[in-house]
Amino acid sequence: MRVLVTGANGFLGSNIVAACLEAGIDVAAVDLTFDNQAFAQFAGDNLQLIESNCVEMPAVAADVLIHAAFITATPEERDEAPESNLRANIEPMLSVMEYARHHGIGREIYVSSAAVHRCTPESTIDESLPQRPLGVYAVAKTLMEQLVETMRRVHGRDCSCVRPGSIYGPYEYRRSTRPRLSKVALMMMSALSRGEIVVDQPDERGEWTYAPDIGRALVALLKADSLNYALYQVASGDVISNFELAQRIASLMDGVTVRISESQAQEVTQRKEPRILDTSRLAQDVEFSDWTKMSELTLRQTLDSISRRLTDA
Repeated sequence: MRVLVTGANGFLGSNIVAACLEAGIDVAAVDLTFDNQAFAQFAGDNLQLIESNCVEMPAVAADVLIHAAFITATPEERDEAPESNLRANIEPMLSVMEYARHHGIGREIYVSSAAVHRCTPESTIDESLPQRPLGVYAVAKTLMEQLVETMRRVHGRDCSCVRPGSIYGPYEYRRSTRPRLSKVALMMMSALSRGEIVVDQPDERGEWTYAPDIGRALVALLKADSLNYALYQVASGDVISNFELAQRIASLMDGVTVRISESQAQEVTQRKEPRILDTSRLAQDVEFSDWTKMSELTLRQTLDSISRRLTDA
């Protein structure tokens, strides 16, 4: 099997490439540049690096495709109109779909986001709930999910979406297309640079998924004989409060302190119910449920990656 991965240089893309290579799958990795430290470890005959955008990709022999190239930056962060921001995500997606059809790629996997449920009131989300997006990025992901379902059900394409939630792990770096980092990465950068983590909303809890697990889940979807659905959620179910997260990160380094922000210290915060992505469909269809709990090991690997990046910068 050979997989074509777009957005391979990004945070999630690089972890997808790593999982595919580990599973013995040859990878053609596509991105505008390859400055991610991950690729210094990936070099080999089973990896081809292609510097290209998604609209002008050269012909590549591949059996399956994973489209992980997306811009999460807001129109304001990119200093552009909302329409241009939406177009920057939609046009590459359409180009990739046309590319897959033209080059006879057998299976297509498109990476969506839990952002499609930004306005959904339910705490537990399954794939049957209608999307309620707010924001240009969320709208683009909603359109992706709906288009993939149409391509599958109406036009007979072997394509599906995966929908992750909050992710942490190695190779998460700030870049122009993704200027906002996860809470885990921000806490680690604060600990490394200032020796302190200041926690907002300490009682708020969130579900965190280790990025390499997303890659392994996608490998299971690629290798399945057939897929029964147009959408699969990929998340660990591992929930932790902001304050406990900060404490775990601080415990990895000597002399790092944790304190609650002054605004939060003046009031008793309400405990917010975390949003959980139900992954029973994934477990039933491809028998993947091997999620890694957040631990000293996963946090240490994440911290080491961020630390190396800061040192090189």
